[in-house]
Amino acid sequence: ACVEHCPVYIEHVPMIVGMRQHLVLEQADFPDELAPVFNNLERFGSPYPFPQSQRDDWTRRLDAPVRTMADAAAAGDEVEVLFFVGCLGSFDRRNQQTTLSLVRILQAAGINFAILGKEETCTGDPAKRVGNEYLAQVMAEQTVETLNQYSFKKIVTACPHCFNAISNEFPQIGGNYEVVHHRQLLNQLIAEGRA
Repeated sequence: ACVEHCPVYIEHVPMIVGMRQHLVLEQADFPDELAPVFNNLERFGSPYPFPQSQRDDWTRRLDAPVRTMADAAAAGDEVEVLFFVGCLGSFDRRNQQTTLSLVRILQAAGINFAILGKEETCTGDPAKRVGNEYLAQVMAEQTVETLNQYSFKKIVTACPHCFNAISNEFPQIGGNYEVVHHRQLLNQLIAEGRA
């Protein structure tokens, strides 16, 4: 809003991001609290210190199983919706409530969906926002490579950061997908009388 309403058209957001990148990448000058975040992103593919093998542990709390894209591809099944869960939705107990509720709605509405499960990694957005453009780029490319090996019609995510990265930044590196925020999908299902 500041950029849009600035009477002299100062685009301060790219300047702030550039300053962060300079501090992180060229000066190695960033708050101590970010060191473990960078380390976790590199080691675990998430800002959280949980191994990749636990990324889909939340599915155990559901009554019906959730397919992974790998399972669907191995069976030769087409998938309409890829639910990109995100790091918060996978590991944070509070955010898992949203993840579980969305999956239950998708199942009740008869949506043909799957998740990446243990193949999902962070989109790199947390690294990008704090100036570690190199790590952000590596993670984004890794995610695009994973997504491009599967066939689906659209991606649904409950995470605004994942939504932004996948829809606005991934096209620049070969990741062109129809991306829908879960709120939009829910509105569509309600309008169709399916939810």
